[in-house]
Amino acid sequence: MWLEAIHQSSCDEEKCLTCGGAVRKRVFGEMHAGSFIQNSKRVDIRRIPFAEYADPISLDPITQYFDGGLYRLWPSDKYLSRGGKKLHRDAWRSAFGPIPDGCHIHHRDSDPKNNCIANLECIPAKIHLSETWHKQPKRSFTQSARDAATAWHQSEEGRLWHKRHAERQESWTKTTRAEHPCLHCGVLFMALVRKQATSQKYCTSACKVAAYRARGADKAATARYRERQKAKQSG
Repeated sequence: MWLEAIHQSSCDEEKCLTCGGAVRKRVFGEMHAGSFIQNSKRVDIRRIPFAEYADPISLDPITQYFDGGLYRLWPSDKYLSRGGKKLHRDAWRSAFGPIPDGCHIHHRDSDPKNNCIANLECIPAKIHLSETWHKQPKRSFTQSARDAATAWHQSEEGRLWHKRHAERQESWTKTTRAEHPCLHCGVLFMALVRKQATSQKYCTSACKVAAYRARGADKAATARYRERQKAKQSG
């Protein structure tokens, strides 16, 4: 545990019992709101949140309401966000004002979903990054990582995200079925018609392969014909 010296004002009645100096000790970087020393400079933060401040409201496992907007948790992100702004940082600014330079907003219980102001604290960035690096498990693309991804997709959060993603994309409106003749055998079949991609052209995979081979044979015949024409011209 590191300790740092906090210099008090000359009029402060609390003095060191040993030397009489106006210096006290506390755990390095520990604070919620108030004053602390960073890079030999004093940083002051409000000790009491603004009167109009209200904690975020959790609507479901991946959505929270705060300050008139919805913050969502996306699969690739750790923190809830809205328009690129993180909820825990917006909550801190709304309660205490601007975040000091070189500082991060840390979740006390290490739960990024718990964005109540009592769970947030402002600490120096280098301390926050160091603690996060040592606490988090070293990740790699192993079977355990794949199992964790599978578990997330099967969880309540994963199913809810996939449901909302499908509603936003409206994928069921992007494809239809229509009767078309197969380009290889000419048989009519119900082809898959896509709005933003190539539609189905062949009735079966066998016709698709046969058409591919026919195109290859045609290209080879064309190449042989061109070679014969060049030979005649040169001869």
